[in-house]
Amino acid sequence: MYFCAGCDMKTCAREMGKEGTYPRLCPTLSPEMKEYLRQYEVPEDRRLARAAAICGPDHSECRILKTIRFAHECGFQKLGLAFCSAVREQAKAIDRLLRAEGFAVESVICKVGHEDKSFLDVPPSCKAMCNPVAQAELMNRQGTELNLVVGLCVGHDSLFIRHSNAPVTVLAAKDHVYHHAPLEYLKEKKLDKDARME
Repeated sequence: MYFCAGCDMKTCAREMGKEGTYPRLCPTLSPEMKEYLRQYEVPEDRRLARAAAICGPDHSECRILKTIRFAHECGFQKLGLAFCSAVREQAKAIDRLLRAEGFAVESVICKVGHEDKSFLDVPPSCKAMCNPVAQAELMNRQGTELNLVVGLCVGHDSLFIRHSNAPVTVLAAKDHVYHHAPLEYLKEKKLDKDARME
């Protein structure tokens, strides 16, 4: 059983050379850890990990700007934008921003294909079903190098990620209650600092 979310020692996050001791069952002590590190010898994984390591420590950039920098660091030229119809205007602005940064952009809305929800054995609706599989497959057909998810529903994002050939990052997670910032729920419920594993 892994318990990182409930660990108060935070040994693995300390400065290199100043770690101290690890909890007895810490996954960092797993004998497979060296095997996992060998995965970074795969060129594509190494490129992504290196770019993330370069961009990650800068806390002065918002997620959109950091994603743009990450894509440049990776040398990507063609990006995919998979977005929900509820954030169409934001997607339009992101599309303009990415194009201004020199990227070619393929954008596909969630309702692509315009099928009735009854296809999924749910009650018919006046709204078309979302089609994340088609979104991903259309991106695959266009050869996107990095796909950006903007506001796809829970589950639809999972299907999109599963079917995408290119790496995927989430620019915005849909949350109608907290204005697409789901971690705000933890602040409201005072769970962000008070939740502790007993």
